[in-house]
Amino acid sequence: MSRSAVVDADGHVVEPELVWKEIPSLHRPRIERDAQGFEHVVVGDTEILAVPLGTLATPGKRFSEPDDFRSLAEALEGGSDPKVRLADMDLEGIDQAVLFPSVGLYFWALEDADAAIAIARAYNDWLCAYCEEEPSRLFGAAMLPVQQPEAAVREMQRVSELGFRAIFVRPNPCNGRSLSHKVYEPIWSTAEELGLAVGVHEGSSVIVPTLGSDRPFNPLILHAVSHAFEEMLSFAQLAAFGIFDRHPDLKVVFLESGGGWVPFWLERLDEQAESFGGFCPDMKMRPSEYFARQCWISYEIDEKTLPALMPHIGEDRIVWGSDYPHHDATFPGAVETLRRTIGPLSPAVQNKILGTNATLLYDLPEPSNLGVVPLNGADSR
Repeated sequence: MSRSAVVDADGHVVEPELVWKEIPSLHRPRIERDAQGFEHVVVGDTEILAVPLGTLATPGKRFSEPDDFRSLAEALEGGSDPKVRLADMDLEGIDQAVLFPSVGLYFWALEDADAAIAIARAYNDWLCAYCEEEPSRLFGAAMLPVQQPEAAVREMQRVSELGFRAIFVRPNPCNGRSLSHKVYEPIWSTAEELGLAVGVHEGSSVIVPTLGSDRPFNPLILHAVSHAFEEMLSFAQLAAFGIFDRHPDLKVVFLESGGGWVPFWLERLDEQAESFGGFCPDMKMRPSEYFARQCWISYEIDEKTLPALMPHIGEDRIVWGSDYPHHDATFPGAVETLRRTIGPLSPAVQNKILGTNATLLYDLPEPSNLGVVPLNGADSR
C-alpha cells in the first residue's frame, strides 16, 4: 500500500542575480549593498527591497542582530540550487514542494509594466529550470505582471504549458488597484480555466502599501499585522465584490499568515453580512460558504490552535508551509514539528494536512520517490 505524500504548500526559492542577466539594463534588477550590510534591490529608480538578503534566506538568522547579516551569496544553498534543496527535502521527509519567490514578492511595488513583464518572464523561466531537476517533486508558483493584466494572462497561459501549478498574488494594492478591482477579472477567469491555484502571499514591507505602515514603525508589529490582516482583508474583498461568485472553480490558498484567524473572520463576516449584505449585491452566499467551497489556509507548523480550530475550518481546507529557507523557517525539523502539532488528530486527518489537501489544491502528480508503506503499516520515516 502506498503512503500519502508529504507536501510543502509554501516553500521558497532565493533568486541569484543570474536570474535577471538577460533583461535589458533599463529594467534589470540590480543589488546595491550599503555600509550597514543591507542589500537594496533596485529597478530603474524604484527601490523594491532593502534587507541583508542572505539573512532573509538563512533559517535562524535575525535582522535585529548585525552579526547575523549575510549577503545574498551567503544564503542557504537550497534556495537557489535544486539538488541541495532535494537533499534537504529528503532530510525533512518532504516529498513535494510548491515554490514561491523571495525577492520576487516585492516587484509588486513596480509601476512600470514593461519592467514587470520582463522580470516575471525571466523569473518564471529560471524557476522552471529549477523545477526541472525533479519535475515530480518541485513545482512553481508563477509571478505575474499584474501591472498589465493582458500580459499577465499571456504569461499564465505560457507557464501552464511549462507545468506550473499555481500563480501568486500579493494581497496589497498594486498601482492603486486592490485584488477586487474589475481589471483583474481576466486573471481570475484564466486561472479558473487553466486550473491554476492562486496563492495569496504577503511580504512584509513599507515600500508596498501595507496595513499598519501608517502607524509608528516597528518590524515586529508590521510583520505580524501585514501577513495576517492583509490576507484577511483580501479574502473579504474577494467574497464581498463577487469574485468567488463569478468564478466558482477558482482555487485560492492564503499563505504564511497563520490559520487561527479563519474561524473568527468567517464568523465575523457572516454576521456582518446579515446587516450589511445589501451593500454587496454580487455576494450571493455567506463568506464562510465561499471559503468552504474554494479556499484553503496554510497553517504554521507550530500553531497550537490547529487541532482545536480544525473542525471550524474543515479538515479538507488546511495545508502547511515550511517557509524554507527563510530566516523564520524551522530547518531542520519542520515536518517533525508539524507532526507533533497535529498529533491529537486522527491519522486520516493528519494525512490530509500533511499532503493530501495540498495534492488536491495544486493538482499534483504522485512524486517519484513515494515509497511503499511497510507491512506493519508504519511510516518508513
